[in-house]
Amino acid sequence: MLKQDCLLCKILGLLAIAGALNWGAVGIFKFDVIAGIYGEMTTVSRAVYVLIGFSGLAVLAGMIIKCPKCKQD
Repeated sequence: MLKQDCLLCKILGLLAIAGALNWGAVGIFKFDVIAGIYGEMTTVSRAVYVLIGFSGLAVLAGMIIKCPKCKQD
């Protein structure tokens, strides 16, 4: 999936994977990795959560339509 995508799609995919792994850690170990690294609801951790959320939406949209940059390649 990520091998032939453009750089932006690769970054969005990796952020979505990081979010999924974080939720897995929350569900299994009751440990929020993002909060553990950046602090509980600090500005940086909230920004990371927002970036992960937007990347998840972009990956979801990518299942429906192809990225214009990836179409050119």
